Amino acid sequence: MQMKSSSAFPGKHISRYGRWQVAGRILPAILVLSIMLSLLSACGGGDPRVQQTATQNLSALNQSIKQAQDIGVPSSLLKSVLKQKQVLSSTNAPLALFNEQPVTDYYQNLATNYGVLKTQMKGIIQVATEQSQQQAQTDLQNLQHSLATKANPEVSLDTLTQVYTQNQASLKDAKTPKDYLTISANVNTAISTLNLLPATVEKLQSLNQIISILQTNKQDIGDLQQQYDADKADVAKATQPKDMEAASQKIDDQSQQVASRFNQLIPQLVQAKVDELSGKVDQIKQAGIDATKYQQQLDADRAQTNSVKTLQDYQAFSKKVDADVLDMHLDLVKAQTIILVQQYHQEVTNWGNAHTYADPYNGITYPLDGPYMTKGLGEDIDRELNAAQTEDDYQQVLTDTQNAIFHLKQFETDASDSTSYDQPHATDKALLDHYQLGGSHVIVVSFIEDALRYYVNGQLIRSFQVTAGRPELPPVPGLWSVLWRQYKTVFKSPYPKGSPYWYEDTPINYAIMYHTGGYFIHDSYWRNDYGPYTQFFHHDSSGNASANNGTHGCVNMRTADVAWLYDNTDYSTQILMY
Repeated sequence: MQMKSSSAFPGKHISRYGRWQVAGRILPAILVLSIMLSLLSACGGGDPRVQQTATQNLSALNQSIKQAQDIGVPSSLLKSVLKQKQVLSSTNAPLALFNEQPVTDYYQNLATNYGVLKTQMKGIIQVATEQSQQQAQTDLQNLQHSLATKANPEVSLDTLTQVYTQNQASLKDAKTPKDYLTISANVNTAISTLNLLPATVEKLQSLNQIISILQTNKQDIGDLQQQYDADKADVAKATQPKDMEAASQKIDDQSQQVASRFNQLIPQLVQAKVDELSGKVDQIKQAGIDATKYQQQLDADRAQTNSVKTLQDYQAFSKKVDADVLDMHLDLVKAQTIILVQQYHQEVTNWGNAHTYADPYNGITYPLDGPYMTKGLGEDIDRELNAAQTEDDYQQVLTDTQNAIFHLKQFETDASDSTSYDQPHATDKALLDHYQLGGSHVIVVSFIEDALRYYVNGQLIRSFQVTAGRPELPPVPGLWSVLWRQYKTVFKSPYPKGSPYWYEDTPINYAIMYHTGGYFIHDSYWRNDYGPYTQFFHHDSSGNASANNGTHGCVNMRTADVAWLYDNTDYSTQILMY
């Protein structure tokens, strides 16, 4: 009988010696595998509580980053944190045999760094919110100034005024950078639209002039007048630059249609074009800007006037002149701004020389319009002009200078007004109307009277006598927003000890900041005397030598007076100083 093999390998017979040989090879392999498993089990993952903390801190950091992105924090502010997080996330725990401490330390380091980044995110969110809030306030103020300056009897600005009103209201409820950035975007769009208004209104006026000429020549202008009225309505309801540009283009198109009706008036229109260009070149020269190129263009255009015979000739001629005007546009806006600033300074100097205060205490004679001179508002305007580069920059300087001149005129008028300080003043109303603040809460400060009057919806509520800035450190005329409200604070001198303007740390009970650079309305318990001429050197009845001069640019009030004012105003209150 044939016996079956007991070998594990079919068809092969392994002897006892062979079986020992196989076992000798398998057992060492098993032993090695066992040792490796033991070593691996000895490679611990560190303290699980520390790992959990690191995971939680990472999750908290991610939530903070997402929150920042959701509320509109600019990516540029998040860049550093995101980079550091990426570096941390790209690392791996060390391989530690028989010792978990390196792994624990690794996760502890991760937890700490994620926690630090989370703390940084809190600061970034706060900074972004504060910066965007301040920018939104500044943009709203610029829009308010632009609305006042660009007001034109030809076109209603009710639509853009509503944009200001709506965004001013939104500012009260805004909390996040996204909220404030949305306000800034809306406001800047409105400002850009307003900046296009003068040129568009000028086109409307030119078109209206042509229609009037046709009417004078007994031409039927019924359809032209209807189109003109529609154009004016489009301009009035424009809220975005594209709307204004579309209205402007529509006016251009209508002007071309009208052209066919006034061939007989071409010589007159040609001369008007040349005269307009000549006037602009003269303005550039007057401002001290090199006008050589523009004079050459003017001479070339003037040489073509006699050859303009047909409508097509006129259109080509007009296009050439318009191109020349466009070529000089930036220099022209710059020139207009420079000339207006020069006129402002000249008016301040002339009026100040004619209206002075002879101080009986020190024998010095001061111009009464010091807040408007170079040390005051004039310095701000000059600085703004010197920094201007773009058309929008010069337009803003132009707007600010026009408003400065308006404030100056009210100041000059108020100087000859005998109305008591505690009664409404015509100059106050003129300023409220100029800025369309009849429905607002407004603090009005008259520097010539050293008086403060508080209006609500155009009605005078209370009046106070104050002391404003000394001649060397005048207050700042203008329309301002409340930038900061402080209760129980300490003012520290920005001037070094030894300076005539240095003062000791001074506790202040109520302070309302109206202008950057530390300009406040605040209490001055060290003074007894307020009212006219206390901004000049005098002997205060308190006997306190520090009260013998005006302020450092602030507006001082009796403590009880400013306490009432502080309690009855808020961040939406407007401040008019003149």
